[in-house]
Amino acid sequence: MVITKLFSLLTPLVFVAGIGLIIILYGFVDMKQENNVLQFFFGIPVAGGALGLHFLIRQLAHHNTLHVWIMEAILVLIMWYLFQRS
Repeated sequence: MVITKLFSLLTPLVFVAGIGLIIILYGFVDMKQENNVLQFFFGIPVAGGALGLHFLIRQLAHHNTLHVWIMEAILVLIMWYLFQRS
């Protein structure tokens, strides 16, 4: 039961949202860094978009953890592939 709850909370898009949060917090670490506003400019849409997409997929999958993981893993892999090609 605990593992099922853990897997339903920690999905691939939640990890992407965590990366966005790390980007935002990195902007606070070194405030004298040049172009520091870019950390917030890119971090907020990454975190917000990933969480929004996570909740949308969760609703579309009717809270089925396996379906959520499959759909999110495919989306994250597509995003990673497109990021690597850019």
